[in-house]
Amino acid sequence: MKEIVLVTLAVDAETGAIDPTAPFVVSAPPPHRRSVYENEPEAIAQFLRGECQARFEAEWTDDGWKFGKRVVDA
Repeated sequence: MKEIVLVTLAVDAETGAIDPTAPFVVSAPPPHRRSVYENEPEAIAQFLRGECQARFEAEWTDDGWKFGKRVVDA
């Protein structure tokens, strides 16, 4: 079943620059916990320049979250 999750990219604390190559955090509704992911270029490519958070359709599998399309923020 697809759910909406919040993906938050890493931000350098000293410079404030977004690092799209660093691991990122996925926040999902209960019963899921926050989790850290990396190497998801299809999801990262959907971020607009300068954004550090976006919502995505995602499905929980035995291997973790499988990310789909970005959800347009209202």
